[in-house]
Amino acid sequence: MNIALKANIFHKGAELQLNRCLDHLLGKGVGVWVYRDLVPLIRQRQLPVLDDSGVPPEVSMMIALGGDGTVLSAARLVGESELPIFGVNMGHFGFLTSSSIGEFIGDLDRILAGDYQTEERMVLAAEIIGPGAEERRYTALNDFVLHKGSLTRPIVIDLKAGDELVGVFPADGVIISTPTGSTAYSLSAGGPILFPLMQAVAITPICPHTLAVRPLVVPVEIPITVSERSSHRDVQLTVDGQESCSISEEDTIVIGRASHVTRLVKPFEGSFFFRLRSKLKWGERERN
Repeated sequence: MNIALKANIFHKGAELQLNRCLDHLLGKGVGVWVYRDLVPLIRQRQLPVLDDSGVPPEVSMMIALGGDGTVLSAARLVGESELPIFGVNMGHFGFLTSSSIGEFIGDLDRILAGDYQTEERMVLAAEIIGPGAEERRYTALNDFVLHKGSLTRPIVIDLKAGDELVGVFPADGVIISTPTGSTAYSLSAGGPILFPLMQAVAITPICPHTLAVRPLVVPVEIPITVSERSSHRDVQLTVDGQESCSISEEDTIVIGRASHVTRLVKPFEGSFFFRLRSKLKWGERERN
């Protein structure tokens, strides 16, 4: 097996855990590629180096050491190749990760032995259609967020599902989320939790300026069209919290299912509901 290695270099203990992982992989005779930002941390090992241009075809898996943000970054690098991602949680929630930092060496041995499964997670694609037929395209594993930038005033959001107008309302923004992303920003904004293998999209307003506007779940087969109608100069579309672009009143954003999926290695212990209980502290008895 050949593996590409991605890590959050800003995490406390990243160098220690990165080299622990490298020692284990190289000791097993695994071919390892590392991303350029990891080179100062790998203790002068001579390993092939990757940039953001793509993953070599001989690589069969990516390991992401960090948290959910590192997994999202890895998903963007993997792109349409659908390379499996093994996420190791060095952060807090770790909804997208497959293993904890204390257990990942044992889980890694299972992966090297072929004893693992993957889940196919739906990806959304956004096409931004501007004046003069200008187009910009993005994909998101978690969510697209249309929001005001540094403004204190709300923006006016025009929202359609298919050809049907859902509504026009003032708000700080709106989140268009996959089931995978329903436990991220959307959840913090009061959105619903979707089972990760559902084929649906959650639409969650951010601080709407009318109590009648509520989160909505629609089938992914229905395209979502979003525009902003407030003529503000500082409106952004953020992609998975990691990329952003400016949106004008003349732009129309059309969001639907992408042509590819993201494949995540399934956790070796615990179901989705077990993870909800452990991450969100559901059902824990109050302690005196």
